[in-house]
Amino acid sequence: MLETVYYESLMKVDAKKALATLDKAREEKEKGSYETALTLYREYLSMVDPSFTHGVWNTMAEILFENKDYEKALSHCNRALELMKDFIPALELRAKIQNALGNTTAMKNDLNTINKLNAIEQAKWDDPNHYYHYK
Repeated sequence: MLETVYYESLMKVDAKKALATLDKAREEKEKGSYETALTLYREYLSMVDPSFTHGVWNTMAEILFENKDYEKALSHCNRALELMKDFIPALELRAKIQNALGNTTAMKNDLNTINKLNAIEQAKWDDPNHYYHYK
């Protein structure tokens, strides 16, 4: 019984409030109010299950990268990649961050991973028997 109540309380999300917070964060980012945007993104993350938040972590990393806070940007990119290991936008950003930090080996590793993932995806499109071609 206690376990059921605990899980029910974890699952309660005010979807409208979460989406409104996410929209407001995006607006603030577009206006260049980066600190406000980061605060709103953090608030959004506190409201939702982390399963599908890789894009938000990546967006926060972009803001931090633009503000030359490379270590925090790298940490946020890594979090996005923990949630979705083959998330190419996060790999691309992480390669830029690694380059800015002077970590050329890590940058090349990320670029190689991106190239491999793109090759795998292209092979699917090149295979006429792959399900991508079914109508």
